[in-house]
Amino acid sequence: MSSATRRTLTASTATRALSAAAATALLLGLTTACGSSGSGTSSDGTVTLRYAIWDAVQKPALQKSIDAFEKQHPKIKVKIELNAWAQYWSKLQTQLAGRTAPDVFWDHVAYFPQFAQQGVLTDLTPYIKADKLDTSVYDSKLLAGWEQNGKQYGLPKDWDTIAQVYNKTMLKTAGLTHDQLGSLSWNTTDGGTFVKALQKLTIDENGKHPDQAGFDAKHVKQYGLGLSSPNGQTDWWDAATQNGCKLQDKAWGKWTINQASCVQAIQFVQDLRLKYHVAVPASVTNTPNGASLPQVMARKQAAVVWDGSWDLNAYQSSLKGNFGVAELPGGPVGKGTVYNGLSNALYAGSAHPKEAWELVKWLGSEESQKIIVATGSVWPGIPTLNQDFVAAWQKQGVDVSAFAKEAAGTTIGYPLTTSSATYNVKVLDAFNQVWLGRQTPQKAADSVNEESNAAIK
Repeated sequence: MSSATRRTLTASTATRALSAAAATALLLGLTTACGSSGSGTSSDGTVTLRYAIWDAVQKPALQKSIDAFEKQHPKIKVKIELNAWAQYWSKLQTQLAGRTAPDVFWDHVAYFPQFAQQGVLTDLTPYIKADKLDTSVYDSKLLAGWEQNGKQYGLPKDWDTIAQVYNKTMLKTAGLTHDQLGSLSWNTTDGGTFVKALQKLTIDENGKHPDQAGFDAKHVKQYGLGLSSPNGQTDWWDAATQNGCKLQDKAWGKWTINQASCVQAIQFVQDLRLKYHVAVPASVTNTPNGASLPQVMARKQAAVVWDGSWDLNAYQSSLKGNFGVAELPGGPVGKGTVYNGLSNALYAGSAHPKEAWELVKWLGSEESQKIIVATGSVWPGIPTLNQDFVAAWQKQGVDVSAFAKEAAGTTIGYPLTTSSATYNVKVLDAFNQVWLGRQTPQKAADSVNEESNAAIK
């Protein structure tokens, strides 16, 4: 969904941004008929399941959920295996190849198509039917993201959208309000009210703004906006949605990022950096050791960033409540954002599939998700619990409801395709060249589109 970029990331930041290096490590010709997850059974019949995750921020809440699960299932123990995002996928793929994968593990939509095709995921449909599980409690868009050819390979664990995270003090100093920030719009002619607001938030070392005579674009003290994404999820995919672009012709179909509506959005994101000079340069953020968005905010390099809800704890740690969350601006066709989520996958080679299903079912239940959402670590896969997440953050003095408003509006899902690995490698290099002004948006989109489509299996 998620979720390493070509920059240094905190554990929570890395939950959704895809790693080009990990994505290229494809599994070939896997079979699981004789597989084993490496879990075990004790002499008294107690089964120990292995559960792999990558986010340290969520582990305490998950452990509370697991504790409750074990009380209800005294013959099942669960061992959480935490591996940071940078190592998570390469280790999991090695385990899958060696048939020693965890019984249950976090899955990302970018990897799901490959895993489903390779037969390493258990079809949950028979279990769902046998237990008469009510899947209507989940958002239908999230549930559909884990379905292929009538088979269900996961239950929604959580969800995320992209919004504008802002420094309250900087916003107030510029004479802007929360409501104003969330009601801005952009266009391809002059940037619209969005660019005008960013100009107020952008200041050079002499106190000049980009729309004032004498502004020095080479010596900017504070930028209005921070952007950074290895694949597009937290920047141009959102602008593309606001411009009517579709990343694919259909789910599991071909990439269409070289269509005019997509290229215009890419051009706009480039313009924010190179034409309007209101966004942090890519040389700061989009490099191997570049700054993450939470770091950009902590250093006060930008007043606003476009980021995912998975990073809320990172902002709270550095800004101590001095931040707010507003909806993304609207574009030529209106508002829109990327809407993504994770699932808990059941390894097809698990030696204890029935017990593993009990764990997957529990993690997808309202009882479990209420325990997890109370900590404010992640939005719940069951939308009726969204208000509980909002309440958890209200206790910390932060209104995060903008993320939920966006989820209820116009959204695009994370692309479902077997060519994610190729896309994530090609787009990283090509689009970084765009952000640096070394390649045109059209040329980059054409090349990435062509090579990604050629890799579809």
